[in-house]
Amino acid sequence: MAVIRLGKNQDRRLRSGHPWVFSNEVESVEGEPMPGAEVLVADHRGTTVGVGLYNPHSLIAVRLFARHERAIDANLFRDRIRLALELRRRILPVESTYRLLHGEGDHFPGLVVDRYGDYLCVQSLTLGVELRIEEILDVLQEMVEPKGILCRRDSPARSYEGLPLLEPIERGEVPDLVDAPYEGFVLTCDMKTGQKTGEFLDQRLNRKRVAEESRGRSVLDLFCYTGLFSLHCAVAGASSVIGIDRSTPAIERARRNVERNASMRPVEFRVSEVEKALDGFERSGERFDMIILDPPAFVKGKKTLDEGARKHVALNSAALRLLKPGGTLATATCSHHLDAEAFLEILRAAAKHARAELRLVEVLGQSRDHPVLLAARETSYLTMVIAERIR
Repeated sequence: MAVIRLGKNQDRRLRSGHPWVFSNEVESVEGEPMPGAEVLVADHRGTTVGVGLYNPHSLIAVRLFARHERAIDANLFRDRIRLALELRRRILPVESTYRLLHGEGDHFPGLVVDRYGDYLCVQSLTLGVELRIEEILDVLQEMVEPKGILCRRDSPARSYEGLPLLEPIERGEVPDLVDAPYEGFVLTCDMKTGQKTGEFLDQRLNRKRVAEESRGRSVLDLFCYTGLFSLHCAVAGASSVIGIDRSTPAIERARRNVERNASMRPVEFRVSEVEKALDGFERSGERFDMIILDPPAFVKGKKTLDEGARKHVALNSAALRLLKPGGTLATATCSHHLDAEAFLEILRAAAKHARAELRLVEVLGQSRDHPVLLAARETSYLTMVIAERIR
C-alpha cells in the first residue's frame, strides 16, 4: 500500500478526529498510488494515522475510512452500514424514511444514502467511492434488502473530485414516484429527478418544532419545495398556510402530499419566485403571524460567503416586513461555511434593515440521522433560528 506522509505537525487535526487530509498537508507520496486508490497515511515520523482513499486532483487529497491499517473493502462497508443502521433504529425506531448514511458523519466519506421506505437513493460523490460503487451497492442490497436502489451521479459536488456527471445506476425496480412513510404521513417522493435524493430529510425535527409555533396562526412557507413544513403546520392547527416555490413539479408534489395527508386543512401552494412573491405581499399589505424561510444554499464556498450573506440579509429583511408584531420567524441556512454565530449576525443586520426587533427563541441544527462529527465542523451545516418579532 502506498504511503501518504504528512508534514510536521500536520497530523494534529487528524488525531483529534477530523477525517480529511488536505493536499497542502502532504509532505511526500511513497509509492505510485492511482487516483482513487487505498493509501496509508502516516505522520512525518512514519507512524500510522489512518487509512483512506486518495485523490491527487482534489483539494482533499485523502479521506480517512479507518484510524488503523485495514482494507477498505466489503467487510469495512458492512461494518459502517451496520453501525449506521443501529443508530437509526435507536433514534427513529418506527421510521423507515431517513438518512441511512451521512458521509463523514457515519465514517463513510463520499457516500450519501437516503432511505424512502422500501427504496434507497444513493449519491456517489467522490472518486474513491465511485470506483467501488458496485461493491457498495451489493452490500447495501445484502444488508437492507430494499425493493430497489437508485444511485444518482448528478451532484455538482462531484466536480470537486474531477468526476463527470453520469447517468444513474439502478438496481431492481424503482418507480418514478415513491410513496414513503414519514412521521405518520405518506409522502410522494421523486428519487429520480427531485432535489438531492428527492427530499430534504435534515429538517425532520425542526419541522415538528416549528409546527408547535403555528397553532391558530397564518403561516407563509417560503422555498416550501414539497410542502413538508406546510403540511406539519397545517396538521398542527395553523389557521392558514401559503407555500411558495419556483418549481412546478415540487409544488405539484406538495399539493399531493397535503391532499393525501391533510385534505381538509386550509393550505394553498403557489408557483412563484420567492422574491417576487414577497414584493407582491408587501404591495398588497398582506401580513402573516409566522414566516418560514428554508432557502437553498446561498454560500457554496468561502468565495461566495459575502454575496450569500447579503442574500440572506435581504431575504430575511423582506420577510420581517411582512411579519406582524408578535409574529414568529423560522429561518434557516444550509452551508457549513455559515455557522450559527454568523447566521445570528445576519439576522441582526436583517432586523435593523427592516426596523424590527427580534427576540431569540431557539437555535436548531440538523436531525440526528445526519450525524455531526465534533472534530469536523464541516459536518455541521444546517442552522435554523426561531425568533419572535417584538415590534
